[in-house]
Amino acid sequence: MIDLAFTFYDGWIIMGLPSSATQVRSTESERFAVASVELLERAPFAVIRHDAELVVTGWNEGAAGCFGFSEEEALGRSIAELLFSGDQAEAWRRALADGEPRVFECVKKGGGTLACEWRNQSVAVVAGEGDRSMSWICMGLPVPGQSPRGPTVEERVLSVVLNSLPIAIWAVDKEGTYIFHDGVGVELAGAQRRSWVGQSLWQLWGDHEGARDMLHQVKEAMHEKRSTRAVASAMDRCWESWYVPDLDERGEVQGVITVTLDVTESKRAEGELRTKLELIQRQQRLIQQLSTPIIRVWDGVLTAPLVGVVDSARASELMDNLLGEVSRSGSQYAIIDLTGVDIVDTQTAAYLIDLVRAIRLLGAEAVITGIRATVAQTIISLGVDLSGIPVHTNLRSGLQHCIQQMAREGRPARERAALAPRHSGQ
Repeated sequence: MIDLAFTFYDGWIIMGLPSSATQVRSTESERFAVASVELLERAPFAVIRHDAELVVTGWNEGAAGCFGFSEEEALGRSIAELLFSGDQAEAWRRALADGEPRVFECVKKGGGTLACEWRNQSVAVVAGEGDRSMSWICMGLPVPGQSPRGPTVEERVLSVVLNSLPIAIWAVDKEGTYIFHDGVGVELAGAQRRSWVGQSLWQLWGDHEGARDMLHQVKEAMHEKRSTRAVASAMDRCWESWYVPDLDERGEVQGVITVTLDVTESKRAEGELRTKLELIQRQQRLIQQLSTPIIRVWDGVLTAPLVGVVDSARASELMDNLLGEVSRSGSQYAIIDLTGVDIVDTQTAAYLIDLVRAIRLLGAEAVITGIRATVAQTIISLGVDLSGIPVHTNLRSGLQHCIQQMAREGRPARERAALAPRHSGQ
């Protein structure tokens, strides 16, 4: 350890005079401190002050120029996590501990790398008479002859994805230690990008109840060697995640890579669409009920007035509803009123004839009223014999027919209707 005298100025440790040198006047010392600060801040190479945990506490202009990170972006972050990736970070830590200059390829902001020779020096700081403390300064000098390598296509694509989309990508090794942690999605989740690198997944999230499913997905990807997918909510947002095992050339698991996409907006839109669809379906059911109403017009007499175009789907629905109501109410007559129908196709006409026959099988009689000329032509074209089916010009005439028929049977219509089974809603 070199024992030097230092002066503090604007948060920087200024290397100046040996402790055995002749004392200088206070004003000269201050001028020297100011000049030293300016020299360090303007140095063309990186001068980084850090604590014992390698957390940045000082970042000069040279460091910002070399690596692209501003002082605000660098302060408080680990140098190893900020400038190195994967195994390089651990190798850099070991090199600093050895004290030997070593060349490492550093990661620049936005992609690309820069080869630098790194030196680290621990120093004793004299802040006042008899007051000493420890600090560390590391310097990264770009290596002559090794020009910065621009980002590859893969690096540029990854950089655009991480910096433009609501996505977070993180990776852990087979021990569960974070080796990558970046993306706009990290900030959306309330964390700092790359802040989890070097930490243990199990220690960081083991006690969190809400992280149980995430930990299960990581374990499954590791043990089963297959990708998994999950959707979960956290930090008031919805996340869709894919957990992919990182396999080496022998097929052995080296870790898990996780891609997490913020799907909050799409899930919200999906929920809104589902709500609207349910509303539309309820409205359609109501419209269908109104389009084929079944009305009790007399004791023992039902009528189904049809209006508009009657297609096959509507005729089929009419058959289901009318037969069900005849069976539930025990009605003797069902009037099918076609006064409001201008046209039917041949298949629909066939449905109506089948409906008449089905009503007879239930022990009731079907009456058709209000047939128009166009509808009559369609029915005749089918070659159907309507001679056994009561047909009347309008609903009033058909209802009179039903009342008269029930009177001829010798039992008052109201009495017979009272004896017949009733639906609870009637």
